Amino acid sequence: MNSNQQKMMVEDLQRVDRYDPLPDRVELVQTHASWVFLAGDYVYKVKKPVDFGFLDFSSRSKRHFCCDEELRLNRRLGGDYYLRVEKVVKRDNGYFFGGDGLVVDYAVVMRRLPESFLMRTLLAEDKLKPRQLEDLVTLLHTFYEQAKVFKDGRFGSREKVSFDVEENFSQTEVFINKTILARDFKRISDFSREFLERKRKLFSRRVKGGFIREGHGDLHMEHICLPPDGPPVIYDCIEFNQRFRRLDVVNDLAFLAMDLEVNNRFDYASLFLSYCREKLGPLFEPELLFFYKCYRAYVRGMVWSFISSDPALAESDREQAQAKAGRYFMLATIYASPVPVGITLLAGISGSGKSYLAKALENLWQVKVLRSDVVRKELSGLAGQNAAAPFGEGIYTREMTVKTYNEMAKQAAAVIARGESVTIDASNLKLADRQLFYDVAQAAGVPVRLVVCRAPLPVIEENLRKRTAAGTDASDADLSIVRQQRFKAPTCDELEAVTWVDIDTRHDLVEQLYCLVTHS
Repeated sequence: MNSNQQKMMVEDLQRVDRYDPLPDRVELVQTHASWVFLAGDYVYKVKKPVDFGFLDFSSRSKRHFCCDEELRLNRRLGGDYYLRVEKVVKRDNGYFFGGDGLVVDYAVVMRRLPESFLMRTLLAEDKLKPRQLEDLVTLLHTFYEQAKVFKDGRFGSREKVSFDVEENFSQTEVFINKTILARDFKRISDFSREFLERKRKLFSRRVKGGFIREGHGDLHMEHICLPPDGPPVIYDCIEFNQRFRRLDVVNDLAFLAMDLEVNNRFDYASLFLSYCREKLGPLFEPELLFFYKCYRAYVRGMVWSFISSDPALAESDREQAQAKAGRYFMLATIYASPVPVGITLLAGISGSGKSYLAKALENLWQVKVLRSDVVRKELSGLAGQNAAAPFGEGIYTREMTVKTYNEMAKQAAAVIARGESVTIDASNLKLADRQLFYDVAQAAGVPVRLVVCRAPLPVIEENLRKRTAAGTDASDADLSIVRQQRFKAPTCDELEAVTWVDIDTRHDLVEQLYCLVTHS
């Protein structure tokens, strides 16, 4: 078919009378490679005649083969949701699914999954539960244990992974300074190439150990349904390219962890990965995690870059696609950056977002966090209790603050002595308080980074309101306290001794972390 005939087919297949049973309406959803028709309780997926190199649907026979593969492969985790491959035929000057007529294409037909229980929906509505993540990992463990193993080096070897990585870089060069900054492209490519060179033996051990399996290949929240009355359902695996689904188990799992993190849920990503460590045993290798998360984020950035270059897109859709591509490339840059070393000293008035950022640092890099609100109450014998008091009174006198910071400095020194890094989550409004941690860093010979969190008063007010409503936070500060706090700006001598980064906490966690790694 030519482009005009394809356009006619897509328009025709949006008519309700093209379906049996008749749906109330038909909704078209487009991806970079498919037209997806949502028709009542069923989904019809027709592949676009495109060739991206890594994906080739350019001929009808290739599309037919890939439809058959999609059905076969997705029944492993999608069960009876996948029904059949159906012909797309032309008859009576129209296009139909099935029946008599000239065969012009093929479609995968499946039962429609309940939108309300898709993992992305549950996360967006804050309804995702830890038990659901645990059940998901349990299902994946069984899946990987039963999956076909590849030990011959055709898949998952350093050479094969390097080929995929370099292919991504070559195909995205055209998008440099459009959807990805040149400096980020360099950081990601340098990190990936260095890791592949430095970890040659690890990649070899993974192949020889049998950890390259016939996996899913596209394991993210859009492809996971978590119904309340049955096991998880995982669908839409990679059918178009063997090397993208025959991969290291960690490569598969890294996609879902990345997808949680690009949605600012570093807490759920950390929990998901903890279940993987617990249940998967040697199938899960943490040393590969950041490399493969970087790879996965980069691939998503590449896909959205391709979408943004589609001349058929409306300008608003193109801008949205470019923004999505840029966000994934930002996340890949975070993964490609060194793990924080030494002391990260957060500072800022109450409600400015320090603890939110500190928790992300802990979840992403497993950096130890020392929080002044917690330490102060432990020293006062009030752990877990409310101790609200007027500014400078109760357990918030200057004397108690000095005692708290001295104890935190002592604990920080112990963490550093173990060879670990530490984040100090405290207001750190005064130079005298910050100096305690500078002294610890100097004595241990480790770097220290001052991260000042800032936000407009309306944002701080909203943060405090949410914190009070939750009723579970260790902080007692309210707006009356905030109005009396003042951050004493670093002196010239202080700035010479430390790295200083300003973080605008109006931005989300991905943007904050990106600012942190690119300005340090």
